[in-house]
Amino acid sequence: MQITIFGASGKVGGRVVELALERGYTVIAFVHSHDPFVGTPNLIVKKGNIYRGEDIEDAIKGSEAVVSCLGSWGTKKRNVLTSAMKNIIPTMQNQKIARIVTLTGSGANAPDHKAGVIYKLMMKLLAPFPAGKVFSDGEQHMRLLAETDLQWTTLRSPVMNNFGKKDYRLSLKAGLPLATINREAVATAMLDELEKADFAQQAPIIHRS
Repeated sequence: MQITIFGASGKVGGRVVELALERGYTVIAFVHSHDPFVGTPNLIVKKGNIYRGEDIEDAIKGSEAVVSCLGSWGTKKRNVLTSAMKNIIPTMQNQKIARIVTLTGSGANAPDHKAGVIYKLMMKLLAPFPAGKVFSDGEQHMRLLAETDLQWTTLRSPVMNNFGKKDYRLSLKAGLPLATINREAVATAMLDELEKADFAQQAPIIHRS
């Protein structure tokens, strides 16, 4: 099975690529400029820009599913997820590809969840700052997915690091405010959910098991 992984050169994306290859997938790794992969069998690296539809189309061609490990932290516009989905979604639809798993922060509100007064106030206060823009980008990309008939899942993650257990569980309930999660657990969960689709058309939060 061939899959396309966006954000493949990132800390999570790189691990998703490695795990996917270990599981026997053929992987199209989409990177912006940095290519950390050297002579890896069953891996094809595509350099491109998520703002260019032709680059997205070339990267997805021939794949049966898509995984997005893209993130807006550290970018100028902080609209990477939303901009990518505006190109990825129609390309998937045109190529008859149904399954996509994406990643965003646990601070982003799921599209089927009605935000409370406190959350709305927090987002209003954060709006001018990087964190607010990143959360907004995460929410908007989920809304775009929810408006389609794609078999999508968005994994919402707390702060990621390389510490702690690699076990995990997924839940639609929010976790502790200062929770953290091992990146290995996130990468594993994304591929597990790609295969199982237990949370199709939903946005579960990943927790330490």
